[in-house]
Amino acid sequence: MNTSVAVPGFTGSLLVDLQLPCTFDFNVAATKYFHALDSGDIPVCVMFSGTIFYQGAGDVLQVSQVPWDREANFRLPVSVWKEMMDMHFPNTAWLCLQRDVFEQLYRYKMRHGLPTWEQAITRALATTEETEVVEA
Repeated sequence: MNTSVAVPGFTGSLLVDLQLPCTFDFNVAATKYFHALDSGDIPVCVMFSGTIFYQGAGDVLQVSQVPWDREANFRLPVSVWKEMMDMHFPNTAWLCLQRDVFEQLYRYKMRHGLPTWEQAITRALATTEETEVVEA
């Protein structure tokens, strides 16, 4: 992912929060990978780039590029990711469907008078499982 932050002027060192978006969208490869892990650490590599403006000798504005090879490595515990997902997406997951599949599911939901998407999917799956048992 790409994200950016503008850091205000400072002398010495400065601690900056870098906001990283979190998602339970399974179309995002990182989400699939993180979700599949039960324990351990997730290797995170933050790569830096950008422009630094600073006051040079004689109060002259100086500009310097941050080289593309600057990075910081971190090991994020899987438990921290799972806790964060549970906090922001409690007992939910995001599902993206192609429009024609959505329309089929919508018609099924309406035809059976089901009030929620969960009930429509649960009933459709139960019907499928019953058919599989009968065929076996």
